[in-house]
Amino acid sequence: MDLQFTSGQVCKIFGITKQTLLFYDKTGILKPKYKDPNNGYRYYTLAQFDLLYLILSLRETGIPLSKIKSLLAQRTVNETSTILKNQISEIQNKIENLQTAKSRLYKNLIQIKQIEEMKDYEFRVKAVAEQHLLAMPVQYVNGFPDYYLTLLKITERMTSYSIPFYWNVGCITTLEPLEDVKESMFVALDNAIVDQYVRLKPAGNYLCTYHNGPYDTLDDTYDKLLTYIKSNQLMMLGDLYENYIINNLATEDETSYITEISVAISNGVK
Repeated sequence: MDLQFTSGQVCKIFGITKQTLLFYDKTGILKPKYKDPNNGYRYYTLAQFDLLYLILSLRETGIPLSKIKSLLAQRTVNETSTILKNQISEIQNKIENLQTAKSRLYKNLIQIKQIEEMKDYEFRVKAVAEQHLLAMPVQYVNGFPDYYLTLLKITERMTSYSIPFYWNVGCITTLEPLEDVKESMFVALDNAIVDQYVRLKPAGNYLCTYHNGPYDTLDDTYDKLLTYIKSNQLMMLGDLYENYIINNLATEDETSYITEISVAISNGVK
């Protein structure tokens, strides 16, 4: 006679609830080997453990129970092997996406920790590595900029490339020519892709300043930055970039927002 285990023992071994095991029984995914007609106790054999382990593993990877049930009903070595290979590939993709997400969150944490240092500098220069951005022109609705619509179009485009979206969002202001100021919204990419809206933020020395407060008062900080550039006889090399360091993801208090405004310059400032 095969070694038998009660449903409670099975649940303890596999770390699942009795409701889960009962659900598998009722849906026909995994029925007990023996059910006591007197007390209704359900018993499972050691040989069923491999099957339960497979079911739980497939569930963790996101396979629906209906598909698992179909697989178990008609499983063959080849079919099981194919499904396992596919799931291993999906798990690897998830691991890579999680690693990217971890890296992005870590970078965001570092930015927040650097806030205390920023308070000592109204303006500073820092070396910036080149970066690929997916940038689209800001959409206008009834003559007014619609940043939500623009961001929606960006996320749709990223989704078409299966690129995870980690909210590393900013804006680009083009001042040349002065009579035709243009604004784009961007998402920073971890890896370059081929797309008409991908642009390169060149490496170089960037003059940075930090705006404290809501976005509708950004113009004041822009004026200070441009005045500083003019008074120090600096030359701007390209566009101005807004990076939202502290935004609504970190706080609901708009007065606590911190936005970095930067522009590449021809020589450093002390």
